Amino acid sequence: MLLGSNILEVGIAVIFVYLLLSLVCTALNEGIASLIDKRGKNLVEGIKNLLNDPKFTGLAQQLYNHGLIGGISQYASDPAKRTRLPSYMSGESFSLALLDILSARGIIAGKYGDLLANAEAADDAYEEALEAAAVAPSDPQRAAAVIQAKDARDRARVALEAIAEKAKVAYGQAVQAAKTAPDDTALVKAEAEARHEADSISAALKMLDARHAAIASAKNPKEVKLLLTAGATLKEALAFARDFATEYPDPLGNIQEGLKRLPEGHTKETLLVLVDKTRREVTAIEHQAEAFRKNLEDWFNKAMERVGGWYKRWTQRVLLCLATLVVVASNADTVMLIERLSKDNVLRASIVAAAEDTVKTQPGAVSAQTALKAAENLKLPVGWSLDPYDSGYFRPPELSWKYTGWAFYKIFGLLISILAVTLGAPFWFDTLSKFVNLRSAGTPPGESSKSAPQSGG
Repeated sequence: MLLGSNILEVGIAVIFVYLLLSLVCTALNEGIASLIDKRGKNLVEGIKNLLNDPKFTGLAQQLYNHGLIGGISQYASDPAKRTRLPSYMSGESFSLALLDILSARGIIAGKYGDLLANAEAADDAYEEALEAAAVAPSDPQRAAAVIQAKDARDRARVALEAIAEKAKVAYGQAVQAAKTAPDDTALVKAEAEARHEADSISAALKMLDARHAAIASAKNPKEVKLLLTAGATLKEALAFARDFATEYPDPLGNIQEGLKRLPEGHTKETLLVLVDKTRREVTAIEHQAEAFRKNLEDWFNKAMERVGGWYKRWTQRVLLCLATLVVVASNADTVMLIERLSKDNVLRASIVAAAEDTVKTQPGAVSAQTALKAAENLKLPVGWSLDPYDSGYFRPPELSWKYTGWAFYKIFGLLISILAVTLGAPFWFDTLSKFVNLRSAGTPPGESSKSAPQSGG
């Protein structure tokens, strides 16, 4: 019974060392992820992929500039600091923001969607021409292509501006006419329609301006003012859309019109499929927009499961590197640990006691700090030594069978520890809890359990 108890205690002590090393690696991993804003960057890459916006100048950029998302970005309102992207986005926030943007594009699309789509396509063509010319700056054909693309872009904008100017003049005339006969319902109605026309084309221009600002921001991501300009311009366009949203009896049909003018790709196809799915599921027009929002939310949540997998794979790679560094630096050789703990009863008992104290902590509250506090008075059987009689002695390389045998067992023991640490702290905490409970249940006669509550005398 005693032999079995000793083996169990050795197992508990080794697992406790694994837990400590895992917690240290996890803390380092979290520190690295926070330092490089890995979660935020991972999320934005997922959104860019989901919304088919690899250059971050279209829907994805507009989504991040929306108030619902910008509001959860650190330093978003401080032009003196670079905005820190949110590391988490709820499905509800995503769906509400995207629905708002798609509704605005749909309202604009009613009359000026084709012009706006042409202008956006001209923007893309111009940027592609610039990129091609940058690769071969001495190529006259590519230089000529840049000039042609710029002319096409300018013409597309001038076409919108010309309509905007006419609408502005027409609105001014309608206002003057309505003032001369305020009781004339026809003139009042004409004024409202003229205002709608002027606001609609103005919103299209604001949407285009927001895209120009987004392109400039994508080229200079460190320029906070460019990002703020893109966001402010987009908000003006969205504000117009909200004012006129109630005038549209079929909100989902309005969204569908806007979707038809999105760039070709998987996002456009998916969103149109979701529109059809919503129509099949909900026949009442007044409830279709909310049903579509919920479908957007489900689409987002499923996509984020894959994005979470990207982060998990990155974490595993980093954790493997950190585990290798920490284990080798601390000489946490599993073979050596077992050897030391098997021979030193006092050391083994002290580590088992610390392990039992750690297990009493709730799993969600276990951290590197709490575990290290439990082990602060312990002399853990790790570390390199210059003493030839110490089991942690680092042997200088030499051509001998004795050194070869030592190196083989050392590398073998370190590899076991590295692989163990990569399993993560939650795994080892659960395993440690099971081993401690097993020891408490099987305490030898005459020995009181350290983890079980003592009965009153």
